[in-house]
Amino acid sequence: SNLVGNGLYALLERPEEKVRLLADPSLINTAVEEFLRFESPVQIGNRMVTSGTVVGGTKMPAGTFVTIGIAAANRDPAEFPDPDTMDIGRFPNRHVAFASGVHFCVGLNIARMEGRIAIGKFLERFPNYRLSRPAVRGGRARFRGFLTIPVAV
Repeated sequence: SNLVGNGLYALLERPEEKVRLLADPSLINTAVEEFLRFESPVQIGNRMVTSGTVVGGTKMPAGTFVTIGIAAANRDPAEFPDPDTMDIGRFPNRHVAFASGVHFCVGLNIARMEGRIAIGKFLERFPNYRLSRPAVRGGRARFRGFLTIPVAV
């Protein structure tokens, strides 16, 4: 649900990208990937070091808890040219919104499909949607989403 809300809200904040997607609905696949990168529904993750290692010159013994900044990684300028710009046609888009390796999100394919269908069909049916009152973001650090996004269709 946060993917859908974040994506639709991001399009309201960037009307040129909304117009672009309405003009070319085939961009929905790359648009969903960009929503996942630009407004990652999961902002942080936690892991535990299983064997001693050194990261960036810092020794980390086994058992060390690590907090991973998923949102920060998805704005890494070494990986994403112009990372603070939302580009619904961005390719490649190697974001880590679903983590990676053995700890990736097992629901990633369903989430992507839901995002493509929900956002695509919403835009098809309500291309002129607009905010009717200010949106209210949720107050959680780990998850990025909205409590309400009141729109007029």
